[in-house]
Amino acid sequence: MAEVVNCIITSSLEGKGAFGVRKDTDENCYFPVSVAEALDIEAFEEVEAIVVRNDRSDPAWRAIKARRVERA
Repeated sequence: MAEVVNCIITSSLEGKGAFGVRKDTDENCYFPVSVAEALDIEAFEEVEAIVVRNDRSDPAWRAIKARRVERA
C-alpha cells in the first residue's frame, strides 16, 4: 500500500539515486535515480514522497514520486 510521507534527504549520489529518512517513523527510504534526478534533490532537503514497501528489507521504503516541500 502506498503512503504519502515527508522525508529529509540524507545523501544523494549522482547517477545512483538518493536516500532519506521518513519524518514520521525515522525509517530509511530509497529514491531511485529517476525520482532523484527529476527533482535534482540534494542532502538535507525536505521532500514529500509517495512511498511503497521496498522489495528489499533495507531500506524499508522506496519512493515512486516526490516533490519539494516549499518553506514559507
